[in-house]
Amino acid sequence: MRPENARGALLGLAMGDALGLPAEYHRHARAGWGRGVLWEKNVDLDRQRISRPLLPFVPGHTELNPLCGTDDTETAATAALVLLEAGAHDLRSLFQEWRTHYVDTEDVWCGIAERGAVLHALEGRVPPVTGTDNPVYWDDGAVPAAVSVGLFHSGDTRKATETVTEYARITHDRDGVWAAGAMAHAIAALSAGEDLAAALSEAERTVPDDSWLRRGFERAAAIVPGRAEGVFATVPSLIDAFGRPGYSHGGVAPETLPLAFAITRLVEGDLTSGLQTAALFPRQSDSLPAMVGALCGATGGDDAVPDTWRDHVDLVEGVLLPRVAGQRLTELADRLVTPRTNVDHPGAPTR
Repeated sequence: MRPENARGALLGLAMGDALGLPAEYHRHARAGWGRGVLWEKNVDLDRQRISRPLLPFVPGHTELNPLCGTDDTETAATAALVLLEAGAHDLRSLFQEWRTHYVDTEDVWCGIAERGAVLHALEGRVPPVTGTDNPVYWDDGAVPAAVSVGLFHSGDTRKATETVTEYARITHDRDGVWAAGAMAHAIAALSAGEDLAAALSEAERTVPDDSWLRRGFERAAAIVPGRAEGVFATVPSLIDAFGRPGYSHGGVAPETLPLAFAITRLVEGDLTSGLQTAALFPRQSDSLPAMVGALCGATGGDDAVPDTWRDHVDLVEGVLLPRVAGQRLTELADRLVTPRTNVDHPGAPTR
């Protein structure tokens, strides 16, 4: 295990998460009056054929951090705390700890898959129903959690995949779970120092044949190998393959994760280049940069994170998930990769 790689993974994820317009909306989720005015006036502008919509705003002076991480960062931080605080990592134990963050805490904002699981839980249902009977079980909402799981089991890709499969089943099924498994596998390998190409290839092989996600990986692989024209010149081909408006949902795991792996390969794990490239995909801008940031950060470590960025993203603000407010990603990363007693078999070391 390499603590610097773990810190790089979470900081890189937060850097990508902080980029783009979706993060602006997330940071203003609790703006109250301003949020209501924003949506009301944008409806009026649309009716009048005004091409530039209003952006999120807060009247007067605000202490809001303009580059804090939002949904993906807080999902990863929540998963880290669940892993560290749960007595065991079976599905029942993980769900009970997950409930404290999503169900038993007031004023939680989250994605459709997570909200569906919350509503099920409020009706007394438990996993796997909370994930299988879910309108967007295929989205990428569990992938940020997989980063924390991969770090917790750094160097043990099998255990990382097994654990995240249980965790992801709370909110997702099939492709949504398989995407989390592939990410956890990759992060567990990269954070332990495995070669980038090998780590990504092995992670892809965990995905079932003839699945939507596997076809996404195959489509990306057909574009990326042998691209002599460089990273930037490859972007249009990737957008042609993955960026067409076939869905109203931007976080489709069989699209975003293959893109994240493809971009990470193209930039050879370089964090700066990876984030700059991921930011060029408008339809996937809510989650793609965070995925690429996590993969590249796990590859290069926190030395690749500029202090100017660390100052903005290390502190978790809790803009959507209040219980994680005040956590620091670097501290969570160090805790995740600290040798510990096996949570499933007390007394036995995990590594």
